[in-house]
Amino acid sequence: MKAPSLTLSQRLLLLTAVALLPALAILGFNEFSLRKTREAEVHAYALRMSELAALEMQRILTGAGALMVAAANAPVVLAGGPECQGYMDRLGALLPQVMVINITDREGNSVCSNSHDPDDLRPAESAGVRKALETDFFRVGEYVETSRGPGLLLGTRRTAPDGSVLGYVLAAVGLDYLGAVLKDRPDLGGGAMTIADRNGTYLAREPQPERYVGTKISESFMPRLQGREPGTLQVVSADGSERIVGYQPASEALGLYISAGLPLGESMAPINEASVRSLLLAGIGGVVALLLALSFGRQFIRRPVLRLLGTIRAWRAGDHAARTGMPRGRAEFHQIGQAIDDLLDELGERQAAQAEAEQHRDLLARELDHRVKNLLATVQALARQSLKEANVPDAPLQSFYNRLAVMADAHKLLTAQSSESADIKAVIDTAIGPFSEAERPRFTLAGPELDLHAKAALSLAMALHELCTNAAKYGALRNEAGRVAIGWALTDGRQLVITWRESGGPAVDVPTRKGFGSRMIERALAADLGATVNFDYAPDGLVVTIIAAETALAGRQVSGAGPFHPISAVTRRA
Repeated sequence: MKAPSLTLSQRLLLLTAVALLPALAILGFNEFSLRKTREAEVHAYALRMSELAALEMQRILTGAGALMVAAANAPVVLAGGPECQGYMDRLGALLPQVMVINITDREGNSVCSNSHDPDDLRPAESAGVRKALETDFFRVGEYVETSRGPGLLLGTRRTAPDGSVLGYVLAAVGLDYLGAVLKDRPDLGGGAMTIADRNGTYLAREPQPERYVGTKISESFMPRLQGREPGTLQVVSADGSERIVGYQPASEALGLYISAGLPLGESMAPINEASVRSLLLAGIGGVVALLLALSFGRQFIRRPVLRLLGTIRAWRAGDHAARTGMPRGRAEFHQIGQAIDDLLDELGERQAAQAEAEQHRDLLARELDHRVKNLLATVQALARQSLKEANVPDAPLQSFYNRLAVMADAHKLLTAQSSESADIKAVIDTAIGPFSEAERPRFTLAGPELDLHAKAALSLAMALHELCTNAAKYGALRNEAGRVAIGWALTDGRQLVITWRESGGPAVDVPTRKGFGSRMIERALAADLGATVNFDYAPDGLVVTIIAAETALAGRQVSGAGPFHPISAVTRRA
């Protein structure tokens, strides 16, 4: 997978973001731990509130039980008669929270009571409590309806001095009183307190008692109501709010289910606010860190990098005096800057040495050209002197002089490299000039106008000069009838094809070995034209085909094109 292309600033921001990940992970873990700790605190608080409410109810009901025991042992109650009924009326007036107090025999029939409604005194209403009192001295019963409103039934035994059961004392504590007790408890901040009997009937609830009292608790709560151990749970309560509930099961000695529910949202509000603040601060801190990374990155990283790039670009643009100027030191950028400066110094020295070598080479080339010209002039002078003494006619002598002049021009083309390009026809004319005769043309040229770059022109001139020399020695230019046709063209594939075709010369023999001239043609053309060379030694004349790359043309040369890879010439017999 290809790596994305990122700017230095983007890389710095990405690096900073990655560096912030551990801090964000720690922040997330701390938030998670705080929430779990807070949830545990809320669970513990809800359980504690239910325990306190249970203790409060136990105090109230235990007091009511003590009052019932005292009433059971009052002399007027023991004596029975009209005085007992009057005593119950006075006792009910003094204790309004006890709506009904009833003294019964062992079968539950009323002996005396502060209620005169027969439905309040039915033995069937107290059957469950009386049965439990066979083993218990005091019993908290269930929800009961009375003529004075709903209440919680309580019961205790009446015993004779010998311990035998004479009957029971039954009382109904008003649920309004129990509700008032819950309402006076500390506010749970939107929570709810519930009291239910062992059958799951609501006895009191805050808030909204009018909605729940007398109704059955949800079936989902029954396993907790009938359980053995107090506990907590997170639930959606009957009013639709999510709460953490601490509860005391009805299996406890009190016989009542008591719960305290705390609203989860309000209980977790401080943590949620702290989380929002933490996230906000983390976000601000992250943005500040990214901005600082961007600012410091531009100052301490991007600026040195741009300084290095600017130095390299200035050097490539021709300012060879450009240097980074970074001091030596342990800092990586300083080390890179010093390495670039050292490299540029070395390149400058190499360029100076190369320029000096080129100047020396040009001097030697000019000296060689001068000496060759002097040599040719000397040859011309010697030939004039010798041929004059031999009484050679002027026409052949002038032809010889002209050929010497053409050879000098060809030598000048082969040694001069100051030109950027040359016309291909001019190159060919110059190369074949020493072997061409104006009065009797031996060469035919055909092809479009094309310009070759300097190195390609020089190599082609050398190759054609060598082919002319070989033709003069062994081929078509050896006799008077021989001819040479030179053609060139560009193919659809943008290749330059040059053809040398001899005809009319002596019979052609395939050489047994490759001479210096053939090797020189292959190497020079392969190196400077990227060309392949095909030698076809046909019986009626040599055919040489040169296929060069488009980079041989002026304006199409690619830097470094035409590496030296000698390609063997193809030799075949037609």
